[in-house]
Amino acid sequence: MVRIAVIGAGQMGVKIAGEMAYHGHRVKIYDKDPSNLDKVHNILEDDKKDLYNSGLLPNKNFVGQVFCMSQLEEAVLDAEFIIEVVVENLKIKQDIFERISHCCKEDAIIASNTLRIDINEITDRVFKKERTLGLRFLFPVYYIPEVEINPSKATGPEIVEKVRQFLERMGKTLFFRSGSQPLILSELQREDRKKARQEEILSSSMVGLAIERTMPSLMHSGNTKATKAQDEAASVIPSDLDRDCAICMDRVRDCLLSPCHHMVTCFECGNMLQNRHDACPVCRKDIHKTIRVFHT
Repeated sequence: MVRIAVIGAGQMGVKIAGEMAYHGHRVKIYDKDPSNLDKVHNILEDDKKDLYNSGLLPNKNFVGQVFCMSQLEEAVLDAEFIIEVVVENLKIKQDIFERISHCCKEDAIIASNTLRIDINEITDRVFKKERTLGLRFLFPVYYIPEVEINPSKATGPEIVEKVRQFLERMGKTLFFRSGSQPLILSELQREDRKKARQEEILSSSMVGLAIERTMPSLMHSGNTKATKAQDEAASVIPSDLDRDCAICMDRVRDCLLSPCHHMVTCFECGNMLQNRHDACPVCRKDIHKTIRVFHT
């Protein structure tokens, strides 16, 4: 699992966040406009339904989690990989990149999903420019394997290699832009890639079925069919592998946000969100009360 921060909750930003969660990564998505964050949960739910109905999502849920953050610093605090997906405006991107570079980890990779703006101009005021680059995901993100990489003059070769390995584990392929114009896929090209992805998933699932038929089952019915209550509990209670507070990443999650009942923060950060009238990082519902949970 890689800790990802996506900056910008527009259509493309949400789909990049969803793609990262699809592959099991923990994602924090930030936008200065709360109304954009309020739409994230519904967009992801619609995407999941469309992907599942199209045979592009073997299970009905993403493996990783997506948290909505209204403070930039909280979104990038512990991120290993930060992807900026805001409007195509040089000044806005410069300001965000400079701000991110001073409040994120020094070894965090910072990428811009820009379509046409020069990455060297975007990173002009950045602290530690060698960890920055342009990285453009093609739309629609979920089944398009190509990702355009555009290193800046300062980008270190080890950063390019690290990004390449990370994306290849997700089934992505890096390519460099040929010519001055960005690659924009036609509807036919998108459909071809969609069919190829559907066939790939179908092929891999058939292999799994073949293995399942020849191997004896070690599960009983109670393990294969979870009750509705168990499913709901699983969405609320974090696993042992991911029990850190989604805000401070320091204390354990011990706070139930009411009325949505998501448990993603420590009690201190839960109170902070309530006091500043912020919403739940998962579903964006208003927080009326915080309930402390004591682990045994």
